[in-house]
Amino acid sequence: MFSSIVARLFKSKIQNDKTHPTKPQKQKQPINILEHSILDLNGTLQRDFTLFHHDNKLLIDLLIFLPHYGLYFGEKISWTAQELQEASIERFSKKNKKSATTRLEATEKILHQKLEDVLSFDSTPIQRFFWMEHLCESEFDALHSSFHTLLSKDRLIFSDDDIQHIQEKLFSLSVYQEAPYSKLKVLGSLQAHTLLLPALDEPFGTFLSTQQQAFLNAPLEATVTILNGNCASGKSTVLIRKVLQELLGNINAKAVIVTPTLLSGEILRKEFIALCDFSAVELDDTRLTFLSTPAPYDAVNVKSLPKDASIIVYDGFQPFNATFVDQMNVELKEKSIFITSPLDSDYKGFYPLTDTYRFPTLKTIQFAHTKGAIFSLLMGLRELFNADISTPILVILNHNDLLTEYKTIIDEYLNIECQLLTSSFSLQYKNLDSVTLTTAQYISGVSVPHCYVINLQPNTLEYSIALTRATHSVTVISEDIHYDDSISQ
Repeated sequence: MFSSIVARLFKSKIQNDKTHPTKPQKQKQPINILEHSILDLNGTLQRDFTLFHHDNKLLIDLLIFLPHYGLYFGEKISWTAQELQEASIERFSKKNKKSATTRLEATEKILHQKLEDVLSFDSTPIQRFFWMEHLCESEFDALHSSFHTLLSKDRLIFSDDDIQHIQEKLFSLSVYQEAPYSKLKVLGSLQAHTLLLPALDEPFGTFLSTQQQAFLNAPLEATVTILNGNCASGKSTVLIRKVLQELLGNINAKAVIVTPTLLSGEILRKEFIALCDFSAVELDDTRLTFLSTPAPYDAVNVKSLPKDASIIVYDGFQPFNATFVDQMNVELKEKSIFITSPLDSDYKGFYPLTDTYRFPTLKTIQFAHTKGAIFSLLMGLRELFNADISTPILVILNHNDLLTEYKTIIDEYLNIECQLLTSSFSLQYKNLDSVTLTTAQYISGVSVPHCYVINLQPNTLEYSIALTRATHSVTVISEDIHYDDSISQ
């Protein structure tokens, strides 16, 4: 890296400059000019960008995306004309006299590899530049010729460059493409561990919403933070990105995620592993622990949590109350605690998610009022089977005592072997590929195409959650003649 050579020559001067009270003010205006230059081209400028690739962490001073030109990455150089008087530079070389790869060359290679790993195939051009934040062009021209040999002026943006000059220099480094590059694919790939969310209408995914991004950018604090939102608002999805971001950014951080059921923890773990794999990042699996309570929504014994965990997450516990929050603040001091909840709260550490994250391709809600719920269920299941629908079907009952009875009747009538989703259900031994019977207390984290809701009371949290378990269709069957369809819709 060129700047490191001069940094050694003028180490004392540079350190003194860091304490100068006017130094930050001098940096602000040039960055604004550069930012305005990029925004004027419908581009994006990211400062102090952190790129995670496998087990590497790379800091990039400036990263620019221009839709018709591609990526640019730059290094800020804080040289001043006074520091460089009578100085010269040469490319660093090892004892064997072979030229070493500069930091910028290594950065370009990692950027290309990251895009390749996430996109499989990518042709986005990547260009380098230097940002001379305190050096104007005339001052650079007056330097020793060795600077001119190693630093090409067409890749230098000076402190006195205006918007037009900055844009012209960027244009000269790359070739204009009539068809713009995708910001979603390019920047999304570089920050796939946090930036992208799955989406049905976009195969590559979609960016976080403003609310989700606000939660992700919030500083990690030693207190309780509540992520609030309705079912399908993406609470768990953005939460695991928050955890992954903190673990990647701090090698000393450890996290534990507590879920109300074994199945919900397994589903979340699979999502976490898939996110790491998709994003081409690696993480020591001993730094993240998944725990589930002995029975759904049981109180969590704080003593059972790993003592060295700095991040504690409670996902899928509903409802929570102020007493629980206060207890966590007292018993887990100096730890960052996250709780997801579908309930409103006036707690100070509160981040709402009001947008719906998961939109199904087709969702219909049918209502059936009958005195024979099991008969209506059998007719509905038969219709699905006759239509050759082999996707998972979830039947949610209102009481555990009905599970065995309904299973016996369904198995005999349809000549199948449906399964029961209870506290011992694990993806290690079973799957959700057939008809599954359960109650609302076990469905945390579950998602299936078709769902039957049997005799659950409307206007309850369990009923609301049950309706979101299906992505294609929901059939509500009620034996209560006073059931009000309009409330549920």
